[in-house]
Amino acid sequence: MITITDNIFLEETKPSHYVTIFVRTAMRDPLQTPQNLEPNKCDGWDWYELNDLPKMLFSPLEKMVYNGFNLFQWNEER
Repeated sequence: MITITDNIFLEETKPSHYVTIFVRTAMRDPLQTPQNLEPNKCDGWDWYELNDLPKMLFSPLEKMVYNGFNLFQWNEER
């Protein structure tokens, strides 16, 4: 686990509260290609530089990025 965001959506049709847990993973073989094993749930992935993210982000990701979390300063021993 690298960080957690606390997300409250009061303006939605059905107000809700989500706690999102972000994890970091590593591929055993860097030459492998990730596979989408649940295409009915996920359209796929895109890769972006942190300074070139799309305007519309998954709300918890937006909160993590714009509240100052820096993946490159993350300590693996935490």
